[in-house]
Amino acid sequence: MTLLEATAERLLGLILIGGMGLAVVVYIIRKQLRNPQNDPVTVIGLWVLSFVVFFGIAYSAIAAQEGFALIFVLLVAVALAVLLGLAWTPTIANTLSSPLTTAFSGDDTEAYEGPAYGQALAKRKRGQYEDAVKAVEIQLEQYPGDFDGLMLKASIQAENLNDLPAAVGTIQETLEDPDRMRFNLPVALNKMADWQLTIARDAAAGKRTLEQIREALPGTQAAQFASQRLSSLDASEESEAATEDFNESYRHLVEESAAKDDFTGPLEIPRAVEADPLQDYEIKLQMCLRRVALHPDSINNREELAALYLGHMKQPALAVQQYEHLLALPGTTIHQKTAWLNKIADIQIKSVETYESIRSTLQRIISLDPNAAPAARAEQRIAYLRVEMRGANKKSKKLQLGSYDDDVGLKS
Repeated sequence: MTLLEATAERLLGLILIGGMGLAVVVYIIRKQLRNPQNDPVTVIGLWVLSFVVFFGIAYSAIAAQEGFALIFVLLVAVALAVLLGLAWTPTIANTLSSPLTTAFSGDDTEAYEGPAYGQALAKRKRGQYEDAVKAVEIQLEQYPGDFDGLMLKASIQAENLNDLPAAVGTIQETLEDPDRMRFNLPVALNKMADWQLTIARDAAAGKRTLEQIREALPGTQAAQFASQRLSSLDASEESEAATEDFNESYRHLVEESAAKDDFTGPLEIPRAVEADPLQDYEIKLQMCLRRVALHPDSINNREELAALYLGHMKQPALAVQQYEHLLALPGTTIHQKTAWLNKIADIQIKSVETYESIRSTLQRIISLDPNAAPAARAEQRIAYLRVEMRGANKKSKKLQLGSYDDDVGLKS
């Protein structure tokens, strides 16, 4: 009975130790397989080889028992152990060094838990676009709704397979998560607008997509960016229309000249028509006013209109109104507001306004965020404001005297 109990205890201990060892081995293998940098075939093959060598050496040593056979087994075992150790060296080195690298670069274990799109990207580079989409879809089955994966799939469909309807359908999947809508929508719809403009050459569809961003996220930086893109599209269409009108007029001029020309004398080169600066300025002003009316929250249009008001019209008050409108826009950043308030201060200095009014404008920069860098620069400008005002006044006087000297033919 004692022998039976001792045997049972040894067997139980062996099972416990073996089970724990097997659990550790399974955990290590699973962790290696989740690492996207490891080749699954290489990992499995190395472990299988290790088990075969280990049990082969153990069995041979037990079978040889003693004598030259045991010595031969030990010599072979040493050689196999060295070769196996070389095969395991990269893994062991990485395991030993990972605590040190983690301390500097952070723990990358969580990255193994996410989707890996390395195979899809590699197949895309090789031109295997259908296989790349399938590789992405395999990852999406394990991690449904992953934004990066859906955007990669849509990019391949639109840019490589020229299947824009399929890409649009994939984009719609990125917007199904209401918790991530606010973050996913601007990126997804801006990308879709890019494809509509560049691939489909459908400006109307691109504008509708950008309008969706403004309607879905009013008062945000995403809506402001969409407004700027819409304004730029309209300005670009105006330029293209003007170019087409010029080309059409030039074509008619050439046809008319060819019909009348008898080719008996030298060609007459038409004289350049001198442009009227006032008329050119008025055309620019009317075009800018039309764009501002169409897109009242466009930053570029408002800044251009302010520059025109400061130009030939010499209306600083109207220019300031444009910057005040921009300052009231939702979704603008502190850096944008700082630039506009400094513009207003510049206008006030050139208009010889009072120290108090200019200081009040700069004080508005400080009130945006007293702890930010723009506030410190505004405080520094206030400290030297009187010096800046005197310098501006002297500069304006010098310009007037220089103009007078030129008129009478004198040089200072």
